[in-house]
Amino acid sequence: MPPDTAPGAPGGRQLFVYYRVAAPDLDACVRTVRTLQAGLAQSHPGLRGTLLQRPEADPATGQRTLMEIYESPGGIDAALQERIAQAADALLAPWLAGPRHVEVFEACA
Repeated sequence: MPPDTAPGAPGGRQLFVYYRVAAPDLDACVRTVRTLQAGLAQSHPGLRGTLLQRPEADPATGQRTLMEIYESPGGIDAALQERIAQAADALLAPWLAGPRHVEVFEACA
C-alpha cells in the first residue's frame, strides 16, 4: 500500500517549518514550541504538530536547526496555516536566529 493511503495517514497539505536557534536558547525555544503545538491541537481538533532538530549544530555558528511539522486529516488550509504562523511569530520571536522558512507539501496522487 503506498504511504499516502496508509491507515491514519493525513491527507492534503502538510507544513514543514524550519529555522535556527542559538544553542543557549534551544531548551527555552523547544519548551515554547511544544506549548504552542499543544495549544494549536486543542483549538484545532485533529491537528498534529511534531518538533525535530538536526542532530548536529551548524559548525560555523553553533546554531541548531529546528523543524516543526503540522498535519491534519483534512490537510492544512490557508487559514490554518496563517493561524499557525501568527501564533508562532508571536511566541518564538525571542529565540529565532533568522527567519522561519515554511514549505508546503501534499500527498502524491
